[in-house]
Amino acid sequence: MNLSVEHAGPAIALLAAGLIAAPIAFDFARDRLKTGWVSLLLPAGLAAVVLAGALLSAWHNRSGEPLVWLFGSETVDFGVSEFGVVFTLCATAAMLGWLAIREDNWGRWLLALAGLAAFVIAGEELSWGQWIFHWSTPEPIAAVNLQQETNLHNLVDPRLYDVVYGIAGFAILFAAAGIYFFGDRVWSGDGFLSRMIATASRWLRRSHAGAVLTLSAAVLLQHELFEEYAEFLLGAAAVLFLLSVVRDQRGTTRLEAVHV
Repeated sequence: MNLSVEHAGPAIALLAAGLIAAPIAFDFARDRLKTGWVSLLLPAGLAAVVLAGALLSAWHNRSGEPLVWLFGSETVDFGVSEFGVVFTLCATAAMLGWLAIREDNWGRWLLALAGLAAFVIAGEELSWGQWIFHWSTPEPIAAVNLQQETNLHNLVDPRLYDVVYGIAGFAILFAAAGIYFFGDRVWSGDGFLSRMIATASRWLRRSHAGAVLTLSAAVLLQHELFEEYAEFLLGAAAVLFLLSVVRDQRGTTRLEAVHV
């Protein structure tokens, strides 16, 4: 079967991403098996659920989008996964704001900026409430918006996002690999970045869902068949990671004061 570059490119990227993720997955499974196969049940079960969702997403996009209620469509930002993305982004923004307030160093500005970005992206995903309040798209926006929605991210060709998502997926994979294998060895100390990387390293290794969701999202971002679904997985991973960070900091005074 002959594949065009347009179709072969994403497939090759998907395979390459899977090969990068494989060593992390194998090492994670090996560590879990040291304490008995039971400790691998939850991650393996979640991986099976994620795989089933990915297969449904591919079928949905290849079969005329019959599961709009679940995955949305190219023309309508709707569906369980779409609203799931909005929910996870809003939760992410709230937790980043909480963490920013508790920081006493330069990290508060990074956290605040990330929280603002999460809030803006959530608004864009929801077309700033258009699908809830059912207002009409303003004519100047409707004339140039590819999906006739009140947002900015649909002003450009969706194919541009294929490239952006692919690059983001590989960036996540390389970052996850570096943090997983070297995070607790290279980074040490009480600084903001060191603490965040140490938490991320523990989360990827010890959480039942951390590595599964992060690796799955990064790999699935490589192909347009899974983009909406991958957004949801990535949002879920962000929420669970930030919950881990919040849990570490909860009940303390401001972080710098702890080390005085």
